[in-house]
Amino acid sequence: MTSHWLFQLALLAVVLFWLVGAYNRLVRLRAAVGVAWVQLVGALGKRSEAMAAVIEAVREPLASEAATLQALADADAQVRAAADGVRHSRGRIADVSPWAGAEAALSSPSARLRALIELQPALLAEPTHGPKLVSAMAAWREAEPRLQFARQAFNHAVDTYNKAIRQWPTRVVSELFRFRPAARA
Repeated sequence: MTSHWLFQLALLAVVLFWLVGAYNRLVRLRAAVGVAWVQLVGALGKRSEAMAAVIEAVREPLASEAATLQALADADAQVRAAADGVRHSRGRIADVSPWAGAEAALSSPSARLRALIELQPALLAEPTHGPKLVSAMAAWREAEPRLQFARQAFNHAVDTYNKAIRQWPTRVVSELFRFRPAARA
């Protein structure tokens, strides 16, 4: 009877250690999703700063396109607000659709402003606004791939976390401690 009791105790210890390990793994993966989101928000901030600099540089020469400039500034503000809303969800990055919708709304005014600048090459050669516009456009172009990389890293972290919470037997721990799936960006 003593060996049977020791076997049950050893089995209980193994299960308990596995439970603690699985829980810690899920917490680490969920934290990695949060860190990836913070990096994505940082990349969004860099792009936002670059777009603001471009808008400021072309505000005077493209005064006739004030509606486009305002639409771009408004769309960028919506993207930042949606990203902050996701960030303030306290580790529950379950719904990034408002951010994705704001990103989609940003694409049209962004493409329009880039086309306007490309159609007026004299803007880049202008002595008063040209150098500032050239550096702002370069910063904007550099921010885009970084944002895409940050988005890919976030989606990878989300996929890893979601796969872990669906995996058997970790699924038991995820349901027991209410780990919820995260959404891709």
